[in-house]
Amino acid sequence: MIETLWLEVRTVNMSRKILNLVVIAVAVFVMSGCSALQESLSSQMEVPTLENQANRVAIGMTIVRENNIMAYKMPISADASWPQLVASDINDTTKSFIDNALMNDPYYATQHYTKHIQRRMLGSAQSLNSLGQYANLTATILDQSVSPLAYRAFYKILIFYGYDKQNWPDIFNYNSSLNSFLDFRDGNFQDIDSPTGDVYESVGEALISLAPVNLQKDLTSARLEMLDAFNDVADYKSQIGVIETKLKDKKNNSQHYELQQELNILETKSKEAESVANEKEAIYFELLDQAVVAVQSDIDLSDENYVKLAKNINIVAKEVYTGSTEAYTSFTLALGNIASNNIMENLPRELESLAVAKAYVPLNLQSKYNQRVARIVKNSVYLLPNVFIGTYYASKQLALANKYENFTNIILTAYQTKEEQEKAQAKAQAEVEQDKNKEE
Repeated sequence: MIETLWLEVRTVNMSRKILNLVVIAVAVFVMSGCSALQESLSSQMEVPTLENQANRVAIGMTIVRENNIMAYKMPISADASWPQLVASDINDTTKSFIDNALMNDPYYATQHYTKHIQRRMLGSAQSLNSLGQYANLTATILDQSVSPLAYRAFYKILIFYGYDKQNWPDIFNYNSSLNSFLDFRDGNFQDIDSPTGDVYESVGEALISLAPVNLQKDLTSARLEMLDAFNDVADYKSQIGVIETKLKDKKNNSQHYELQQELNILETKSKEAESVANEKEAIYFELLDQAVVAVQSDIDLSDENYVKLAKNINIVAKEVYTGSTEAYTSFTLALGNIASNNIMENLPRELESLAVAKAYVPLNLQSKYNQRVARIVKNSVYLLPNVFIGTYYASKQLALANKYENFTNIILTAYQTKEEQEKAQAKAQAEVEQDKNKEE
């Protein structure tokens, strides 16, 4: 009896220790600054629905499109202020504004009323189930209505489209046309900066201006050819996504052979196009490497605008690098969750859970609820195509941003070294003058 009692006490103590570890681990996670890491764990704590994955992919698509704006749509100069603006941290006031703005969205306006029913009917992700009796606690602690990545995405929406929500693009409603993937299809873009001096149409053109003159023409041509090749690959990936979605739909079982043959052909063409794109990218990157070597041996650090332009490009490159990492995380998480939890196959059950939960949604939000359900059905068709295109562009943005950051780091490091040397010389000169004064 004593042994049994001791075992029960030991079990209780062990449970408390595990409970404390869970709470501490989750608290550390929530307070950490890594948005991508937070998104990774949060995705494992949520109800495994297609809607959650579609929203996650929509955030990834938004980040990729914002990267595209920063890299290709924003004029830049040495005195442009927008690079510092997009790289600034989001404060609590802005977060509150985003929270309130998102309450107009069908999902955010109604998910609080439906989530408990969906978790009861659909369960949790496999990783959450492994926590046993601590699953509900962990899910509650990590239940963030707006994810860290969503905050970052909407912060840039505020910067590029302003505080009037009527001007915002509708990011959660997938476009039925996959053309012009890199552009928001709606929303009213606002002018946030008026650069002066030598103004360049994009960050890429500005970077080329930092290279030696004899390499600029080749760099410009190689860059444009690379971007065209990227678009060709993305087009094939969108077609592949459409076919794979059809293959997952049981309604198309009779066409399975024809669809599979079409998929095989598209995959072959996609690989060929990707090979060409990789070659174009390699040529452009090789020219950038040559430019770096040339710049290292002959940097004009006396030109203040040259250095200031390099600094602005560097800020944007870092922001695009971070964003593309976050977007890539969103896409890979969504794809992994879809595969591990049979989310596409469970869509009918998901819609059934929402039908049951409808009774809990207030009358004034019923129209929002109806919009939400309609959006899920539509987005289910275009989810995989958007994942495939988005993943491709995110990886290419990542590589390009890394190159631009390394290029400008050469200039900024040299300038910093020059400043440190000048300060050291000035200090040494001051000490010499001080010693002379003492002698006199």
